[in-house]
Amino acid sequence: MNRSLVPLAASAVIGTFFAVHSAAQNPSPSGAPVTPVSSVTKVDPNPAAMPSTKDLLQKFETVSGGHAVWSSFTTRYLKGIYQTEDASGFAAIEIFSKAPNKTLYKITFSNGIVIREVCDGKIAWIEDPSGGMHQITGAALESRIRQSNFNDRADALLMAVTGHVLGTEKVGAHTAYVVEFTPQKKLTSKIYFDTESGFPVRTDDTLHREDGDYRVENYMEDYRAVDGAYFAFRLRHVEKGNVFTLRLTQIKNNVPVDDSMFLKPASAPK
Repeated sequence: MNRSLVPLAASAVIGTFFAVHSAAQNPSPSGAPVTPVSSVTKVDPNPAAMPSTKDLLQKFETVSGGHAVWSSFTTRYLKGIYQTEDASGFAAIEIFSKAPNKTLYKITFSNGIVIREVCDGKIAWIEDPSGGMHQITGAALESRIRQSNFNDRADALLMAVTGHVLGTEKVGAHTAYVVEFTPQKKLTSKIYFDTESGFPVRTDDTLHREDGDYRVENYMEDYRAVDGAYFAFRLRHVEKGNVFTLRLTQIKNNVPVDDSMFLKPASAPK
């Protein structure tokens, strides 16, 4: 499974740091907290009619553009608008990705403040406007590294070997086949494939840790073709109580992305 398509790794950005800054600039009115996530409703499955994991992977491979197209990409640039679920805070976002596992998220607030989140494939950190570096650790780091895989075909192989179709569920307006698999130890993943289009409309990663499960949910809509491959242009990310949406306005593949973009700042502890 190409996790750069689902959901382009763009959704695992900034988290609480973004929430603090956006709240400071755009105070939310008092009232009930925002209820996260689209509704997911069980649908009574008919096991005899369920496609196999292999069937779903083959359909996804076809509708997403095919292996040859995806394997030709080595870098990617995305641009869009990033906002809180209740639209009380928003910012411009740019995302630079480079194979095999490097990502940089640049978030610019309306007052000119810029925050960067970087993953070099081994560690991840947030650079604040004053030049400080805040290293990401624990389950959040594991999630960032996983979602920074640029063209991860290994997931498709693991899904084919360990995956099983649980049935169908409603994800918003979509009816989806749910495939559960184990990409690595102490990690359970689910991918929800739309029964008609074959595109993923939701992904769940649950990291099983001693201090409790750490769950990351992503929702995808509005697939469009770019350079022969299909990308979701509307994304929603749910992680540790934070809910953000991302509306992409531009995607460019195979653009120049220098490795120096992913170096730790000079202020980082040695």
